[in-house]
Amino acid sequence: MEKKTKGAWLLAQSKNLDGYHGPGAARIENVSYSGKIGRLYNLLRRHADEQSTFTISRHTVDMACQLNDIDKPARQNGLKVLEEAGRVDVAGDGSIAVLGATTAAVLEATAEIFEDQNPSADEQAILDLSERVSDRPVDRAEAEEYISDMHRLKRADAKSLIDVSKGTGLIDEEGTSGEGILFNSNTFRDGKYAQKAHRVLEQLTGAERSRLSEVQEKLSARGAMYDAEVEKILGPDLYRRLISVGVFDRMEVSNSTEAVGYIASPNDFQKFGRPFEEDPIDDAKALIASLTYGQTRSHHVRGQITMPSALIRKLVRGESVGKNGVRAIGEDYRELEARQVVEVTERSSGRYTMRLLKKDVGELALTIVRGGAAAEEAVLMDGSPARAFKGPHVTRNEVRKRNDIADRRFVLDTLDSLRSGE
Repeated sequence: MEKKTKGAWLLAQSKNLDGYHGPGAARIENVSYSGKIGRLYNLLRRHADEQSTFTISRHTVDMACQLNDIDKPARQNGLKVLEEAGRVDVAGDGSIAVLGATTAAVLEATAEIFEDQNPSADEQAILDLSERVSDRPVDRAEAEEYISDMHRLKRADAKSLIDVSKGTGLIDEEGTSGEGILFNSNTFRDGKYAQKAHRVLEQLTGAERSRLSEVQEKLSARGAMYDAEVEKILGPDLYRRLISVGVFDRMEVSNSTEAVGYIASPNDFQKFGRPFEEDPIDDAKALIASLTYGQTRSHHVRGQITMPSALIRKLVRGESVGKNGVRAIGEDYRELEARQVVEVTERSSGRYTMRLLKKDVGELALTIVRGGAAAEEAVLMDGSPARAFKGPHVTRNEVRKRNDIADRRFVLDTLDSLRSGE
């Protein structure tokens, strides 16, 4: 497995393992360990200029880590590991000097940290199986046999390892427990979206295909859509089923009174090759969702976004947005601040400007946001500031929990078609 691919799995899976102390946690501790250090490095990195060095205050580092489930021991150890690897310098006052780095540099560093831990056969098997089921869903029995043979595990250990993976959300299973089909959130992110989407179409009626095509055409024009509009077009049953199997990405921005969902297509990241490796921890998706929130939910008095493409291009150029200060900037982008994707500065009382810290995240988001007002007919609610973001993996699992027998049958049949298709 290439370093970039391994690093992407480690970053994504370590988030699932945060706070997990259940049975089997020790068997995959190096996945959690190296992935968390990789996420720390991703928080610290700045514009994709590998010749520039940026200094970050200790306060900024501490706050960012606290907001991203990186506790003090993990932070201190992670900084030591990154410094020894020549990725950062830690000053006496606790400030951090970081050499500019791309997403690729973060992925490669994370994979190197993992290998330095002498990972167990269990841990190598988890990454291998995750990659395998993202290419195509796999029968449970086939998966047990595969990792048992490839990584020299006892069959009982292979079985229990998959159970651990399911319990932590690293791998999903649909069908009879222990005899179903394994898949994960990246089934449609491997550069084969068109072929896999065709397999889904084969499971649909003529009317359902027509509704799906309508949504795909609108997404192609807009980049992201208000999920209520998508559900209205598809109907609640088909909407649930397509989200459950991974045909669409559902992202969610919430404030104190509501949670607003937005839909995008995994296919939109294909311009950059393998989509999963370009945004393994959803930074670009968080940027897209936050901007779409500002476009569809914010009132002009607070600072409504009317030209998202122009705004992102300005951010990518390294310019600040907000002119003399906009109230909404200080309220709606707290998730992006926590992720260290943007820096928000107060210019006057209650008025803020914003600049982009990670150029490649903005460039990736720009390929999806087309401009034009997505979901213009969306009804403004109370205009409260956005507070939090949920990525596709979390929201898809929440949708799956609501699936009835017919939904689960659709998902199983679709996965079986993807599994057997060439």
